[in-house]
Amino acid sequence: MIVPMKKVQIVVLKEDHEQLMLNLQKTGEVMLIEHPEVSQKSDATTEEIMLQRTRKTLGLLKKYRDKPKFVKELNKVDYDDFVSNIDQRIELLEKIEETYEEIQHLKADNATLQETLKTYQPWEQLTVPFDKIVNTKYAYLHTGFIEPRYCQDFIRILDEHGSEYELLGKTYDGQAVFFANYYADDLAVMESLRAFNFTENALPKLPLTATQLLSEKEAQLQANNDRIKELEEALAQYAKHAGDLEILTDQVSSIEVRKTAPVIPTDATVYVEGWVRHDRVDKVIEAIKETTDIFDCEFSDPLPDELPPTVTQNNRFVAPFEIITNMFATPSPYEVDPNPMMSFWYWIIFGIMMGDAGYGLVMLLFFWAFIKIKKPKGNTLNLYKILMYSGITTMIWGIVFGSYFGFEWHPFGLKPLLTPLNNPLEMLVMSLVIGGLHIISGLLVKAYDNFRKKDFVAVFSDSLSWILLLVGIGFFFLPQLSNIGKYLALAGALIIVFFAGRKNRNPIKRIGSGLYSLYGATGYMSDILSYSRILALSMSSGVIALVMNLLAQMVQGDLSTFSFMTIIKLLMAMVVYFVGHVFNLAMGLLSAYVHASRLQYIEFFGKFYEGSGYAFTPLENKLTYIDELNVN
Repeated sequence: MIVPMKKVQIVVLKEDHEQLMLNLQKTGEVMLIEHPEVSQKSDATTEEIMLQRTRKTLGLLKKYRDKPKFVKELNKVDYDDFVSNIDQRIELLEKIEETYEEIQHLKADNATLQETLKTYQPWEQLTVPFDKIVNTKYAYLHTGFIEPRYCQDFIRILDEHGSEYELLGKTYDGQAVFFANYYADDLAVMESLRAFNFTENALPKLPLTATQLLSEKEAQLQANNDRIKELEEALAQYAKHAGDLEILTDQVSSIEVRKTAPVIPTDATVYVEGWVRHDRVDKVIEAIKETTDIFDCEFSDPLPDELPPTVTQNNRFVAPFEIITNMFATPSPYEVDPNPMMSFWYWIIFGIMMGDAGYGLVMLLFFWAFIKIKKPKGNTLNLYKILMYSGITTMIWGIVFGSYFGFEWHPFGLKPLLTPLNNPLEMLVMSLVIGGLHIISGLLVKAYDNFRKKDFVAVFSDSLSWILLLVGIGFFFLPQLSNIGKYLALAGALIIVFFAGRKNRNPIKRIGSGLYSLYGATGYMSDILSYSRILALSMSSGVIALVMNLLAQMVQGDLSTFSFMTIIKLLMAMVVYFVGHVFNLAMGLLSAYVHASRLQYIEFFGKFYEGSGYAFTPLENKLTYIDELNVN
């Protein structure tokens, strides 16, 4: 059922603006209207930055948090705590950020220390401080690297000139060397060494030996690692309070929503305009009175040229199926809610496509347990409810087909009414009959909509005529009803010819338009043939299940004799059973979900549904992590 809407116009003093927004958000019953020319929104840059910080920090704490419990506990928060206690959570956020930044700084310092260690490890054999490596009265001192393949050439050149040298450690830069040349020979030696890719490396003038410098850096590296360990332990402790950061995220998100709510300010007042359900007017008035005693509030019906948002209100069975409709288009508030009729057919068709009692039982139990244990929210919850409900029809049709995990079984001597794999033609006929009934139900919804609008001619000519034609064509294939079918089809065709073009005053054009409309019967036939996909999906699921059972039986072999190999084969067969049927069930769910939706969108909705509305999105708290706010 589509709920009628009221427009609300509120005026309060400017000093009551923030409290009004807070109370309206708490109530969650008003969808504010934005007027681009005059509406204003508060700056929410601070909240956007804060949200980036909280989300980043929650991501950083993820590896420190305990694994989520198998059974999810609802996250309930008192409303007073939600709207007031924010400073302590921001302080916690800042502490975590400071701790993480210090860890990053220490890790960057460690990277530098590691490079320093690699740089000076080749010089570890030098026993003199770096600042003592200076030229003497008679010789130049050099330090550097030479490629290992040229070491023999290096030694030969230095020996030829009587130079002193020492080969030190190796690194990715090459062989570290330290040597001294006489002043007179230095230029010739260095010129010769350049031919062998010698690279001079000046050491820092530090009063430390390489060993002392390396020890100092290693000690600093160890100290950094110890400090990092302490800080990560602190993060692990902070992670225990990650729930506060989740609450902070929802707090800031709600503040951002409140700040960006459109209002029209004047010098002394604030004007707010929005939509509210006609049965929730009292709650809005109560929220305003909690804000101030000085206000002006007026409720009115939508004007003829206004399109209010759409709110649907259905029972517990139908409500989850609303996501199927909304994925196609949101219904207009002035048309019939398609969900009650659509949900029934979706439920039935989904079950036929799956058509296995064993799969239906698994679907029912699995999704029921998943909802109870994991407690999903929003559209995810609705989707799981659809799959859970469809498990019931899958079981029913599985019993009709005599299919239990791909096995044909007759419990209590009950024989299947129809076996798709053995009777594909009968299954095709049943699919087409269901398609015809589905389309006729869409025409009935259209007739009801026209009846509400008091367009009785449209009820007769646009709906009843096609129903007569389709029923007549269907009866034509039944020998005992073929005569009745001819008359029904003829009556429907005549109504279409004479009334489909009723807007034309010219009789010839009217009849011509009617004949052209009658050609639309080919479209109806094409739509009905589309329901053959019910047969295809039902048979494909049954064939795959049958194949998996045959493979498992081949693996398990003869079980008449007991042996160790018999146990091994039986275990392997169970794996084949499990994997095969899980795969078939998953693919069947995906296929049934897609194709059942397609039949609603094209064949069913195409007969009556406009879907020109938009969803009702009231000003409310934006809760991602919190499941429930306890409002006293």
